[in-house]
Amino acid sequence: MLGIVLAAGIGKRLRPLTETKPKVLMPVAGKPVIYYPLKMLSLLNVNEVYIVVSYMKEAVEDYVKKLANELSLNVHFITQEKELGTAHAVKTVIEKVLDYAIVAYGDLYVNPEHIANMLKPVIEKKRNVITAVEVSNISKYGKLMVSEDRVLKIVEKPFEGGKGLANAGIYAIKDSTLKLVEEIKSSIRGEYELTDLIEIANSRGEGFNYIMIGSEEWQDIGYPWDLLSANKMALKNLSQKIVLGDVDPHATVKGAVYVDEGAVVKGCTYIEGPAYISHDAVIGPNAYIRPYTVIMPKAHIGFSVEVKESIVMENTHAAHLTYIGDSIVAENVNLGAGTILANLRFDEAIVKVYVEGRKVESGRRKLGAIIGGYVKTGVNVSIMPGVKIGSHSIIYPGVTVYRDVPSKTIVTKDWL
Repeated sequence: MLGIVLAAGIGKRLRPLTETKPKVLMPVAGKPVIYYPLKMLSLLNVNEVYIVVSYMKEAVEDYVKKLANELSLNVHFITQEKELGTAHAVKTVIEKVLDYAIVAYGDLYVNPEHIANMLKPVIEKKRNVITAVEVSNISKYGKLMVSEDRVLKIVEKPFEGGKGLANAGIYAIKDSTLKLVEEIKSSIRGEYELTDLIEIANSRGEGFNYIMIGSEEWQDIGYPWDLLSANKMALKNLSQKIVLGDVDPHATVKGAVYVDEGAVVKGCTYIEGPAYISHDAVIGPNAYIRPYTVIMPKAHIGFSVEVKESIVMENTHAAHLTYIGDSIVAENVNLGAGTILANLRFDEAIVKVYVEGRKVESGRRKLGAIIGGYVKTGVNVSIMPGVKIGSHSIIYPGVTVYRDVPSKTIVTKDWL
């Protein structure tokens, strides 16, 4: 039995975060998102795993190689030279090896234990199965058209919204069915879609059943705010306080909080769980870390800094007098004193974000900034809800940013 993990995508809708980090290495509860499907494969005793890579593949390979020993996986990397879709990615694997396979998208947060337990009976019988999840707005996903427990076809991003069964991105596929991938034709988008395999398999008597997974155990990482949702789901699985780092006796740590080895929590800091503090991070003194926050390695959250339901990536500094609300701050960012990442509109309406040139509803009443890697802000900078700051940009002191900033841009009051 094989594991195939698709990890080649660029992640355009996640920009600016993916300008400096590949999509599958976006952090969820302190671990890159690709960890979760790989952990699932490990629990299923899938020893031979093929990772299809392309964009920033060296970074993906470096991380997965380190993880392979921990999870007892024998990992192979296959480069998709041209990003021609998910079916094309699978085809690059089966040209080298063919067997019953578990195929998973590498940009999914899943609860590994839950999904593995659901798949075990499927694997024992070596059936063709697709995982499905009920979503509130099916127009953002591939919609499963079903009859009883059989999948008839998958309609990609249907025009009508509302509730529906979405393709959850994990498949169990027989080797004879996998060979049919070679018959998939290019879509109108110029890509070879793995979902087209369903109708071809049905025509050959090798159809797919589906199994339901809970919406609280799964999150597709398509947009930046999906990272916040996945992060919240994963942190809910923290059941107790685990303190391995150095916590000052005058700091308060309440609830399920993980403080990793080498992390330092200084005096008068207040941390409310669930929260995750990675190794070598420095928190405080007098900082306030609110629930569903993740602080990644070597980040510094300093004096009188408040962080609420946010992800602060590695080597990022918010040294003093800063508010980070419902935001994602990428790696190697420096937020000057008094920087405010606002998360709530005056009218309390749903925050909209520009994604690939069009405004998209985030579905969140509270959503702060999305800040790319290596950004610097001066003192007393304010960034309004849903604004994106491109990587390597500089925001001058005293500026209030109301609209998105392209990468490598210097923002002064005159720029606005």
